[in-house]
Amino acid sequence: MRLLRGLLDVVLGILTAILGTVLGIVAAVVWLVGGVLCVTVILLPLGLPVVRLARRLFTLARKLMHVP
Repeated sequence: MRLLRGLLDVVLGILTAILGTVLGIVAAVVWLVGGVLCVTVILLPLGLPVVRLARRLFTLARKLMHVP
């Protein structure tokens, strides 16, 4: 039983690390889109919330990857 529990912990750790990595890549793309929107002065009100969303996604990705 202890072996099964340890194996499950390892598999869940690997899955959350992969999910965190994918979410980090998505956050980077969202951050780039927000940056392009911020450079365009007319679209600045749209760019700031997108950059804020990217920051939240980076935070969540960091938590999923277990980075201290």
